[in-house]
Amino acid sequence: MGLEAAREVAREWYLRARRGDDPTVKPAEGATLRDAFERHVRIIKQMARTGHRQPRSVADAEYDVQHYWGSYLDRELHSFSRMELHDIHARLSDKNVHGPAAADRACKLFRADWRNMMLLHETLPDSPTVGIMWNGQQEERKPIAWEVMPEFWRAIGEIRNPVRADLVRVLVLTGLRSLDARTIKWGDIDGLDGDEPTLHRPNPKGGPKKAFTVPISSAVAEVFRRRRAENETLYPGTSLVFPTIGRDNRVTHIKNAEEDSLRGFGYTPHIARHTFASACSEAGLSALSTKALLNHRSKDITEGYQHLSMGHLREAIERVTAFLLEKARGAEAESEAA
Repeated sequence: MGLEAAREVAREWYLRARRGDDPTVKPAEGATLRDAFERHVRIIKQMARTGHRQPRSVADAEYDVQHYWGSYLDRELHSFSRMELHDIHARLSDKNVHGPAAADRACKLFRADWRNMMLLHETLPDSPTVGIMWNGQQEERKPIAWEVMPEFWRAIGEIRNPVRADLVRVLVLTGLRSLDARTIKWGDIDGLDGDEPTLHRPNPKGGPKKAFTVPISSAVAEVFRRRRAENETLYPGTSLVFPTIGRDNRVTHIKNAEEDSLRGFGYTPHIARHTFASACSEAGLSALSTKALLNHRSKDITEGYQHLSMGHLREAIERVTAFLLEKARGAEAESEAA
């Protein structure tokens, strides 16, 4: 070791000693990445039990750990360097490996778990992810353009699976999150054959404490009634509105609302939600009404005192539905939805 390098090491040891640390002890010596991830999963399980996280978050975390970090789990934390995390992120960002979004997801998971371990090991330094240049959101979240809505709506009708086609229609006409729509059961729908049907989502994003009930527009009610009739033939006895056959040959809900044939229009399940929100604005709904239909929390104190009636929201959802069907060329679009 040269003189300057030795002086640098001495300065580092001196500063650590001034802080009360033993400079001969490696930070968090013995703690492995597996330890960090196991602590992370324990925290998520606790949050799921208290209703602050979805139960599926546990399975998602366990999958991500094995999928992205399985070969690193027995490495000690202090063995990871900033350059290595930079290189791992760059490798994962390759579209032939996992892709930009997956790389960010994997390395942010690493960062979160590292920070959790910092609460236990006071000598653990900052996460080595500090040198990563995050990819960020790669796709613009623009709503489906109104000028292509007629063609888009016709393309939905060309989806070969009628259950999946109706799922896309419901996503566009309700703004529901993908999982909220895919997991609807008949018991969640009230008054379908009456004049004032409603839909309850008992376990949305944010857990049961964020459960909500919204009115169903007449056009969406027609979609549900069609599914009820056709499902009796295709999937007799199922409680699911959008069923499919899983890999175990059992009936389950549709696992993915993506549609390759609709990608050219910019469609994804979340873009359908953006489209619905944009329609709310252009149809003249108030911000409060839009938030209620999307189950978005209001951060405005005054809005927190305002509680909209189901009748008001029913008028609002009918107005938005009419706006969307008009953009899809009125009678033609309405006939496809119904």
